[in-house]
Amino acid sequence: KMKAPLDMAIPSIQLESEKEHLLICVDVGSRPSDEYMLSVASSLQQMGILQLVGVICVCPPQVERADMARGAMDSLLLSDVPVAFSGVSTDQINNNFGLMFKSDYGRPSPHVNNSGVELLTRALKSAPNKSLVLMCSTCLGDAAEVIDNNPSLFSRAVKEVIILGSVKPLKRSKYLEPEECGVALWDSYAKKVYRHCQKMKIPTVSLCRDISRGFPFPCNYVDDLATSNHMVGIKVQQNEEMYINSQWELAKLKQENGLFDNQYRKVVDSKSFCKYSLGNQTPINGQGNVWPLVKSIDLELTLGLMCSLPQYREAHFKWETHLVNGTYHRVCRYNSSSSGMIKTDSLANEIHMLIGFTLRTALLNTSC
Repeated sequence: KMKAPLDMAIPSIQLESEKEHLLICVDVGSRPSDEYMLSVASSLQQMGILQLVGVICVCPPQVERADMARGAMDSLLLSDVPVAFSGVSTDQINNNFGLMFKSDYGRPSPHVNNSGVELLTRALKSAPNKSLVLMCSTCLGDAAEVIDNNPSLFSRAVKEVIILGSVKPLKRSKYLEPEECGVALWDSYAKKVYRHCQKMKIPTVSLCRDISRGFPFPCNYVDDLATSNHMVGIKVQQNEEMYINSQWELAKLKQENGLFDNQYRKVVDSKSFCKYSLGNQTPINGQGNVWPLVKSIDLELTLGLMCSLPQYREAHFKWETHLVNGTYHRVCRYNSSSSGMIKTDSLANEIHMLIGFTLRTALLNTSC
């Protein structure tokens, strides 16, 4: 596979009407399928729709996340896109935020830029006015720190901010405010980014993270992508099957031990599991492997990526629009794909094709 250069330049950002320039600040690796998002980005980049400018991995263990992203991107025709890990404070973070799915290609890499703030700042400095789209999730600390350090630069270069997270109902306050996530420091970062964007007339798009629940991306799509023999397709399939079966076992334990047992408070209950992951099917008693029944996997980051592109945003998501300080801000607060999305089957089919295109093209381009 092609390796990223040690001293990574920011990809060229030129104003083109058909192309979005996107920098991603997300918790890559928190879901088994997160590399699918990178695969879709690669396909859209090859099609001339998207230019991926950089990836900043947030949420502990962010260094391992960045190494994994770098390894995956080197194999997905994205070796020229820089990767960084967030350096913002993580002192208040507990183990509930540290879930990460490992991969064989997530080895320590000298090709990872060590500062998310530095990468974001360099990207903003190289960007023409109002040309860079940010997609953020979980911890917005890098964007908040850049706003603290250089608010005018952020305001000049950023075209739009896509945030995977919920906002409070707009009542007496004239500003949109994010819902709390349970970590006070991260909540302060999110408030700062939202407030600055509204003050400086930068449009925001807020997508509820649970929108991916029930999105029709079944096990046979995942199995098909693994037949490409690309390591990303194989890794996602293995981790998804293992994760789904473990979640089913935990859901049954939760049911047996009482729905409100504190030990299982973060585990989905069996009714919701069957509704969203299995498409309202119930496994037969004693069935251990439920993977063949799966009708939906968690494509949170992939759907966030699709929201970054106006053509997909308009065609497949339901929005509230709020006018704040003369600028429109969009909110999708639905907690499942059936209630908050449109034409999900066609979008799922397109995502499946985009991922498959990258996996097979990447293998052709790197074969001897």
